[in-house]
Amino acid sequence: MKSTARADKPASPATENGEASSKSEILERAKRRLEAVPGGTAKDANALQALLNRHFNERNEPVPAPVAEPAKPSRVPSRFLKTALGLALVIAAGWMPMQRLFQVSSVEAVVNARVVTVRSPIGGTVAVDQHNTGVGENVAAGALLVTVSDARVDNSRLNAAIEARAAAREERKAFAAKLINLRDVQANLRAQLDAFRQSRLRQIEAEMTEADARIKAALAEQLRAEAIRSRQSALVQSGSAAQAVMDDASRDMSVATATIKEAQARKAALAVERDALNSGTFLGDDYNDQPRSAQQLEEVAQQIAATEAETERLDASIERAAADIARQQQALALASQARLDAPVSGRVWEVLTAPGEQVAAGQPLFSLLDCSQAVVTASVSEAVYNSLSVGMPATFTYREGGAPLRGKVAQLSGVASASSNFAIVPSALTKEPYRVTVTLNGLNRDGSCEVGRTGRVIFGDNAG
Repeated sequence: MKSTARADKPASPATENGEASSKSEILERAKRRLEAVPGGTAKDANALQALLNRHFNERNEPVPAPVAEPAKPSRVPSRFLKTALGLALVIAAGWMPMQRLFQVSSVEAVVNARVVTVRSPIGGTVAVDQHNTGVGENVAAGALLVTVSDARVDNSRLNAAIEARAAAREERKAFAAKLINLRDVQANLRAQLDAFRQSRLRQIEAEMTEADARIKAALAEQLRAEAIRSRQSALVQSGSAAQAVMDDASRDMSVATATIKEAQARKAALAVERDALNSGTFLGDDYNDQPRSAQQLEEVAQQIAATEAETERLDASIERAAADIARQQQALALASQARLDAPVSGRVWEVLTAPGEQVAAGQPLFSLLDCSQAVVTASVSEAVYNSLSVGMPATFTYREGGAPLRGKVAQLSGVASASSNFAIVPSALTKEPYRVTVTLNGLNRDGSCEVGRTGRVIFGDNAG
């Protein structure tokens, strides 16, 4: 028998092209499925494709063909492709879960911020500033949002205060004129009283001079009477004169002595009246009283004091009325028109009014996002929640990727309803009931106020 050696026939070009096409399609499908897995990335798909290419190259190296038997179609590439496809599916399904198995992270997280509600302090008609009040517009603190005007505000209190001040002013004007008149009368009475005092002093001086003269005359009369009495006494003793003559001489001497005492007493009385006048007291001839001008002067002084007190009272009333007017004007200004400025810098979240609308006091008009206080609210599983604590480090990464932002846990509200005014209510995170609030460094630092963007929070010292 004659034996012949046969070599395997090389694969036809059509066969090679078919296998290459099948391999490319399988690799592309595996790559797409891996990218479709949550958390999968193009980097992971490319790594898997490189691994499969390496295996294909090793499998496609030339294999020595059998000599004795004719070549049969090889089933190895088809089997390997199926195995590779199954391996790709297993890797795609388990790669990312295995990667996250040892990370303490949130189920879902969203950028959040507190909402500041601007309410109308008065009832009236709305005039909206169209430059700052569009939804989504960025506004600075102090920027005008809306003006509320009330043309029918009650101004009766202001009018009453104005009338009270006008009445007090008129009354004070009358008292001021009366005070001027009383002071003129007082000046005239004082002039009259001073003239009376000076005249009375001169009169007293004259009467005192007269009293001195009478004293001197009485002393002379006393001396003459005493001399006559001495002569008559000698004549009576000698029998030349009768006793009656002696008696007349004694009587004249007694009268002269009495006249001296009367003149001296009168002078003393005049001195007392003079001293009283010098001290401001008026003494009449037979009573201790003031002249009519002095009485009138005292009455006018009392009237002046009462008028001055009344004037001071009216001045105080005018001041109170002026203060009341100022308060009522301020209250009227606040009640008739209210300018509402943005209390914080942020973004317009809601516009709850329109130009020309009639609003009531306390009605909400705008909602603003306080982007300066932006946070991240996240929902976590019960196991993750029980491992967290306030102040624990955390990082947040946006869903589309980017550099992680570092921060810390600020609040653990758990299953309780968070008592806050967040733009996105934490209860809207529905995948897990346990909720956490995280503050981050650099969140919305550029003023973009990206409230509503989703991402993932990783907790712990090695987060990120």
